[in-house]
Amino acid sequence: GKRKKDIMSNTSIKLLQERNRRMHSEKSIKNGLDFQPKPSDVFVVTYPKCGTTLTTAIVHALRAPDIWDFEEITVVAPWDIIALDCGQDLNAPQCAEPRLYKSHETWSTIAKGARYIYVIRHPADAFISFYNFLPAYMHLSPESITFEEFAQAIFAGLSHSGGIWSHFVDWIKAAQQFPDQILIVAFEDLKKDLTQEIARISHFLFPHDTTKDIRRAVELTTFEAMSARSTQFDDHFVFDCLKAQIGIDDGIKHQATKVHRGSVGARAQLPATVLSMLHSRWTNTVQPALGCSDYSELLNLVHKLQNQHHPSPVFSSFSPS
Repeated sequence: GKRKKDIMSNTSIKLLQERNRRMHSEKSIKNGLDFQPKPSDVFVVTYPKCGTTLTTAIVHALRAPDIWDFEEITVVAPWDIIALDCGQDLNAPQCAEPRLYKSHETWSTIAKGARYIYVIRHPADAFISFYNFLPAYMHLSPESITFEEFAQAIFAGLSHSGGIWSHFVDWIKAAQQFPDQILIVAFEDLKKDLTQEIARISHFLFPHDTTKDIRRAVELTTFEAMSARSTQFDDHFVFDCLKAQIGIDDGIKHQATKVHRGSVGARAQLPATVLSMLHSRWTNTVQPALGCSDYSELLNLVHKLQNQHHPSPVFSSFSPS
């Protein structure tokens, strides 16, 4: 209706959509989706802003704790549909085994035949994180776009990944069907008990390898450790590769950051209109498909899946010495 039309007349939203659309060339998208992975390959998959960077860092810390001088995490873990545009060969050997990739694809579209770690997060918290990240990444002033406008624009298909709700449904149904290939992890659990979740991830990826150093992986991926090396996790590699095709001047420096406390519960700051919009999307999409009336019920479902197929060998926190 008229409200949607008003929002779309906001020039910042238009620019955001335009720049976001140019982020991946058709050729690079096709290259990522047609990729034929090896069965040992690992994809860390999320709807944007659900814990991609942290989880990718965890997998890299488990496979190569001694290779921690990479320029930026995407250099050692290519993004499937952006790799070609960044001059990366998805088929090339990587700095360590198993090969590791990042993706925001749905289960329906992602390259099949590998192993997958899918991370969920409360949609309202993911929404706030996205709102704080994307305009800054695309060099737009966050004040020029309201929460409501951002919500409408995302729902209107601004995000390449579509809606978070159908994304969740697609992956969780796939995990129920292919538990050997797919591990679901909750961002909230990574924040609550990093050790337990890293142990779970390690056991999923390396079930017969007792040499994996869980404690070291924890030390490398705490909020403090990653903050101290924030430029290694800020997406500047992709930004610098793509800024010309996005339409951002060459002289402009990357300004978005990805290492945040990742607060759980930041959603309290959202206006009621946005919260009710998020809620109705949940009710129309997730509830009928999975029978979960809210996020806490989805967490319960995920925990049941984990206990059944991927229990963590570590059940109590120990802090890194």
